[in-house]
Amino acid sequence: MAKKRVLGIIGGLYHPFEACGEILKRFVEATGRYSVHVTEERDALKGESLKKYSAVVVYAQGGRLSKGQLAGLLGFVRHGGAFVGLHSAAASWRANAAYVEMLGAAFRTHGPVIDFPVNVTGTTSPITARIPAFRITDELYLLDQFDPTRVALLATAMWKGKTQPIAYTKDYGKGKVFYLALGHDERAFSHPEFQKMVVRGLDWALGRKGRAPITVGAIGYGGAFHMGKLHFDSMTLAGLVPTAVCEPIAARRKAAREEFPGVATYASATQMLRKSGVELLVIITPHNTHAKLAIECLKAGRHVVCEKPFCITVKEADAMIGAAKRANRMLSVFHNRRWDGDYLAIKDIIARGFLGEVFHIEACMGGYGHPGYWWRSDKRVSGGAFYDWGAHVVDWVLGLVPSEIKEISGYFQSKRVWHDVTNEDHCNAVIRFANGCCANIELSSLAAVGKRRWRILGTHGALEDVGEGKFRVVSFKDGIRTDSEIPYMESDWHAYYRNVADHLYLDEPLAVTPESARRVIGVIEAAEKSSRAGKALAPPRSWA
Repeated sequence: MAKKRVLGIIGGLYHPFEACGEILKRFVEATGRYSVHVTEERDALKGESLKKYSAVVVYAQGGRLSKGQLAGLLGFVRHGGAFVGLHSAAASWRANAAYVEMLGAAFRTHGPVIDFPVNVTGTTSPITARIPAFRITDELYLLDQFDPTRVALLATAMWKGKTQPIAYTKDYGKGKVFYLALGHDERAFSHPEFQKMVVRGLDWALGRKGRAPITVGAIGYGGAFHMGKLHFDSMTLAGLVPTAVCEPIAARRKAAREEFPGVATYASATQMLRKSGVELLVIITPHNTHAKLAIECLKAGRHVVCEKPFCITVKEADAMIGAAKRANRMLSVFHNRRWDGDYLAIKDIIARGFLGEVFHIEACMGGYGHPGYWWRSDKRVSGGAFYDWGAHVVDWVLGLVPSEIKEISGYFQSKRVWHDVTNEDHCNAVIRFANGCCANIELSSLAAVGKRRWRILGTHGALEDVGEGKFRVVSFKDGIRTDSEIPYMESDWHAYYRNVADHLYLDEPLAVTPESARRVIGVIEAAEKSSRAGKALAPPRSWA
């Protein structure tokens, strides 16, 4: 399909227009649907020049359009062209009353650049669907000549006790207009929700059609932790529609029908795949069944989410990824713990430069106690002690270190105390990265004296998890020593299925790719092999 051409008009005062124009071009073109030309030349808005474009994005400030420029732009939109105005578009060409009428508002004033919350009100709009309330560092524009009865309001913010419009859509002749008041500088243009809204605003203004609701099913409704209901509840919030459950135990099938009236239930995956047209399946079964079931579902043309861990071996992971590529179907892993509040806070602390370059990570989980008599303690089924919470911890660490893995060392204590189960009693893995960072991960059921979950050292500071929902952060950023407590951020576990829905409905990037999940399995498998061999092992470049 040919890419649609987008004209970006930038330029003026008080804003980093060139830098933000480059960011705009980069993230819009990353969709693969658009080709963006950014210019300060206002004559590009004249009628003949505009004929080669499908959409116009304005991020400019001040000035006045000539008669020909104004006529070209308004005629373009009135006859069906798409228009997206960003931030200072409301401060542009205010002397052209017809432009202000088309845009639907004009800039009046703003306060200083601050961090403030944005409330999403248009939850049914394709532009803001599945976007939660978020915070952003930006100028909060206050608008004049704004009539809320003539627009569809999508997002707002509060300023001195009054609600201010942040995003809205409106019609203009046969064309469509989307305005987003955010976007003062590179911080706003780099914000993920800002980028989503801009791209979706373009899609909407160009009439891109949404797809029908996606049906979902579960293989394994589960007794432990009510996992089937947990997944279905989160899927439903994301706009996915539960329609089928495969569960060999009759009582659990009955529970699924009671909790989600109307779902069809099946005793086997083969039966479900034969009789149900369900499009996306989540596999909630013991670890050693993930690969076989996922490949069966992918071959049947279904999208697949696997509960963590992805599988047991890299060989299985490769087979699953290959099956997904051949079927042209989505494959992902339920690493929802990427949205834990402590982990989100760590990423934010690092991104803000308090630690400098991270070179040492310690992550520890466990205590002293019998693992329990169930399949998760059976190594043949679970894969071992590292495959439960350890999969989350490895995923966390890999997400903090943007570097190739050079070497993995494992130190596993198989049977020190708990001889009546087959999982290891204690596992330790040391990961050495190409950038010089070293990570030490410990999972234990023999830790009579435990460690803090997190301790991270960097070139400018360090953090330690002190419990009670907060970190101690000591930093020498800017040459000044600070010693502070920073609370965890709010966990957002529903973000996982919002992303899956955004990927399937809107072709947005998948957060948890199967390749990233394969790295987790690779680390765990290599750590165990290293422990048996008594030496460090270098992973293959295929997943390192």
